[in-house]
Amino acid sequence: MKHKRIFIVGGAGFLGYHTSLELVDRGAQVTALAMPNEDVDDSLASRVDVVRANIDDLTDSQLAEMLTGFDAIVYTAGPDDRVELAPGIKASEFFHTQLVERTERVLRVAKDQGVKKAIIFGSYFSYINNHGICGVKRGELERHPYIKARVEQTRRSFDLGADGFEVAVINIPYVFGVAPGKEPIWKNVFVNRFADSPKIFYGSGGSTAISAKKIAVCTAQALELSSHGEELAVGSRNMKFTPMIERLLGEANIDKPVGSLPSWILSMAMKSQWKKAQKQDLDFGLDLRYLNGDILKRNFFVDFEATDARLEVDYVDDVDDAMRETGERMRQ
Repeated sequence: MKHKRIFIVGGAGFLGYHTSLELVDRGAQVTALAMPNEDVDDSLASRVDVVRANIDDLTDSQLAEMLTGFDAIVYTAGPDDRVELAPGIKASEFFHTQLVERTERVLRVAKDQGVKKAIIFGSYFSYINNHGICGVKRGELERHPYIKARVEQTRRSFDLGADGFEVAVINIPYVFGVAPGKEPIWKNVFVNRFADSPKIFYGSGGSTAISAKKIAVCTAQALELSSHGEELAVGSRNMKFTPMIERLLGEANIDKPVGSLPSWILSMAMKSQWKKAQKQDLDFGLDLRYLNGDILKRNFFVDFEATDARLEVDYVDDVDDAMRETGERMRQ
């Protein structure tokens, strides 16, 4: 590999786990940053150097010392749009701090320490917004706090690139797969939230899907082949929401019907939910007033084949296997 010493922020997390092992398999020396109390499985700890710290507790000098001597950094950390915020927490402030400010700080220090390459794990929402595809006008999705933060994360990360420091972004769609000790977030999305409902109602659209393992492969290739300022949309297949959810629930042995409501009814229901949340001082990464119209009724299908060609990725579609693993873990 071109980059031999690689530091992975969030290297013990769901996506970081697979990325760390993929890079080790390719001969890299990997250091994974984990939270102080985060469980790290032996299958990872035995193969990579694990350091524990909360970045927010580190001074710039301490962070600089931690990043000294590395050729590349992979930034996998940060919440996604499905995180549930406590009452009183404003989504715009939360995601800006978590995704924009933290990423910018780490990259700035990494650049100062001579790191040559950075790969950021972003969101395909940002990619779709920035490129004006899938029926979306450029900038349209930025009324959602999470997506606005992802757009800004990408922009500021690219702005830091110069003088031999290259930054590329892997834009991630719906992900399936498992990692030791990590509960699939899909369990909360499709099981816990609909526990009292006889049926799951979701949008009429669809999404590109990918496995965590393929993301790791794409990341390894991006470290070698991507150029500064590239937004890379990854995936393995495009799926409509209803059959996707039915498949996942089937693998989890959950017998619950899945369907979509007429768009106007779903939009009204979400606006009603938003009004109720306002009274409880709750906020969301994706604004419920616009969620259906902006996202759930659309087919967010990206051209992942172009990215495969760009990164020279020849990978068998393993989404079926990843969904089976996810469903089996959801049973536990």
